[in-house]
Amino acid sequence: IGIFRLSNRRFISRPAALYVEIFRNIPALVLIIFWAFAFPNILPAEARTAILFDNTITNGIAALTGLPVPYYALAVIIALTLNTSAYLAEIFRAGVGTIAQEHLDAARTLGASKLFVLGQILLPQGLRAAFPAISTRLVHNMKNTALAAFVSVPVFFHSINTSISRSFRALEFLMLAAIVYLILYFLFTSLLRWIESSMRRQPILKNG
Repeated sequence: IGIFRLSNRRFISRPAALYVEIFRNIPALVLIIFWAFAFPNILPAEARTAILFDNTITNGIAALTGLPVPYYALAVIIALTLNTSAYLAEIFRAGVGTIAQEHLDAARTLGASKLFVLGQILLPQGLRAAFPAISTRLVHNMKNTALAAFVSVPVFFHSINTSISRSFRALEFLMLAAIVYLILYFLFTSLLRWIESSMRRQPILKNG
């Protein structure tokens, strides 16, 4: 989507811009509820059951892994993907905007193709410039997975809520949730910092 936003062709850039404006400005929880409860009702009852709730793909995954794949979990994945991808596309576009125009002019003067400019200048330098903001957004998305509890997907926070309702020990379980999320945060941010440092050690151009 970020690459499409950079296109000079309006029939490519404008739909990408519309995608960004729509899914960046709708709250993630609203998207989750829409895909979980509203979208299935658009389909006829038989098609809804066959496509969303009892299909060979999710049944095959469940048989292979032993883990059920409810449609509501897929709805959460779709919603968070749409929301986060819209943010990341705009962050990437901002990162590309920091590239010195002289680099692009020099590449075009030397006869570089559009594919070369994209793969060797725009993508690596744009990602490198935008990666701190991308990391922040990815961490935010990781925390947004807790919203899956609102549609009864058995994620960690849903289990915490279930435990609280059964034991009435809210303080203890909420403290446990906070500790687990902090541990996940530190692990994930450490991984992202390692990726960022690896990117900065690589040369800007791979070939000549």
